[in-house]
Amino acid sequence: MKITISQQDKKILVRFRHGRVVDNYPIDKAEDFLLAIDKFVKKHKIRPMSRIGPMGPIEFKNTSMLTERVIRAIIAGLRF
Repeated sequence: MKITISQQDKKILVRFRHGRVVDNYPIDKAEDFLLAIDKFVKKHKIRPMSRIGPMGPIEFKNTSMLTERVIRAIIAGLRF
């Protein structure tokens, strides 16, 4: 799964790419990142996160340092 996070003003756009499936989720704050992951996984009936394997590259475009740190912390928690 490849994840791209971009930010314009206060809106954050998260793009998930898993094989041929691509979905965009606008979120208000970085803490909502887990909700976006849950929606994507449930919508496309992707097996549980622990069995997807390693997350692919994560790209941050025009994001604040706080947004990047919060999302990296969430991903680190998912890997734990």
